[in-house]
This record gives sequence, C-alpha cells and structure tokens, in this order.
Amino acid sequence: MANNIPLPLFMILIASMGISGCKNIYPGEVGFKIRKGKMEPGILTQGRYHYNPFTSRICKLDTRINEFSAVMSPPTKEGLEVKVDLTVLYHIKPDAAPAIYTNVGLDYGKKIIINNFMAIVREYTMKYTAIELLNERETIENNIEEKLRAAISAYGIILDDVLVKDIDMPAEVLHAIENKAKAEQIAKQTKLELQTKREQEDFEIESKEKELKFALEKQRNDSTMMQIDAHAIKDYQNIINNSLTDRFLKFKSIEITKELVKSPNAKILITDGKSILVNNTADK
Repeated sequence: MANNIPLPLFMILIASMGISGCKNIYPGEVGFKIRKGKMEPGILTQGRYHYNPFTSRICKLDTRINEFSAVMSPPTKEGLEVKVDLTVLYHIKPDAAPAIYTNVGLDYGKKIIINNFMAIVREYTMKYTAIELLNERETIENNIEEKLRAAISAYGIILDDVLVKDIDMPAEVLHAIENKAKAEQIAKQTKLELQTKREQEDFEIESKEKELKFALEKQRNDSTMMQIDAHAIKDYQNIINNSLTDRFLKFKSIEITKELVKSPNAKILITDGKSILVNNTADK
C-alpha cells in the first residue's frame, strides 16, 4: 500500500487517523454520542468528550428555558381579527434529549412548540368575542397553557409559562367598548339620580305621614279634652241644679230684696207677681 501511495500523503493519512475529535458540553446542555449511525445509550452531561470523528459524532441540545414570542392575528368569534402579542416559555427534560433528537430533530421548537402553540391560540380566540378576549385574558392564558402543556408533555418538553402581553383590538371594537362605557356611565348616573329622587319622595311622604299623624293625634287629644270639659260642665250643672231647692231660692230672693231696699235710688220690685214701688226720700 505504501508502494502505491506517496510517502508524504501516507504520513498525513496515518497522522489524521490518530487524531481524535473533541467536544465540550456546557452547563445547560446535554449531549449524546452517535457511533456508526447508532445512538449510544445514556446522555453526556457537562464536560469535555473525545471521539473518533471518522466513526462517531456528538450532538447536544439546550436544556435551558427557551422563549418563543409572536404577534398573531387570529380571528375572534364574530370573525374579527385581533392582534395578540404572545410569549411561550419552555425547556426540555435532559433525559428526553435523545428521544427528541431521534423522533423530532434539532428543530423540535418549531415542529412541536410553535405549531401547537399557534393552533391552540387560534382555537381559543375563535371561542370568544373581541371584548371577551379583553375581559378574559387570564382565563385564556390558563386555557392555552393547559392545552399546550398536554400537547407537548409526551415529547419530554416542559411548558414553563404562557403570557398574553398585549391585545390590540380593531377600531370598531374600540369604539364599541367606548360607547358601552359611556352608556354604562349614563345608566349609573341616571340610576343614582332616580334613587336620589326616590329617597327624596320617600322622605317627603314620610314627613307628611308624620304631620298627618300628629294632626290626628292632636285632634284626638282635643276631642278627648272637649269631652272631659263637657262632662265637667254637665257635672257642675247637675250639682248646681240639685242644690237650687225652693227654700234656697226663696232665701236668696229675700237677701236680694233686702239689698235692693237699702239702695238710695227709686226702684220697682217685682215679687210673687206683684210690683212694689219703693220711694227713697234720702235723696231729697
């Protein structure tokens, strides 16, 4: 063989055969060796590894958290397109690296994460109206995260978080939201005014009822007092009538007559149906 190959070329060939390949596995990475087209069992953690470049090679995958962000324009329930700024965070399990490489390849992020993520986002936005997307952001995040986690977990990929960073609505939706807010404000103001008016009317009615009740109570009290006075007068009159006997009246008549007789003025006395002229000469 040496006779057929020039000596310098033969020496270079012998030297290259003795040279071994070398690859470093850094923190946050795992590797695996493929020898003669077959993957050797086990994974390679951080460190330096030598291999025969003619028969083997070392592949490695990143196990740190990866980020995928996108601004999507998925349709809503009413057929409008909204711009949604989304981010998904994920990483692979170290011991799942060989299977991911074998079954999916090094572009597993695009094939598994991105495709599933975008399909699930479209699926969920079509279940909500544009306004509901704004009001249910946290619920939508949780739903997308739950379904995406279920879709990728079988591949040995762990979903860390799903973030809906911004939702940009079409102009007509923003106008509708603004008009709705104004209508709600007017409704609240009207309700407050009606409530205030109702409370004022209730207060006036209550005041009038109290005034009427007071007037009725006063009238009732006055009527009671009048009845008491009437009974008192009646009792007094009964007492007087019972005390005015004939003997008493005759006695009083005599007393009055005596007093009149003593008077210096001329007078006519009527007693028992007879008139008596009494002249008093004291004045003459």
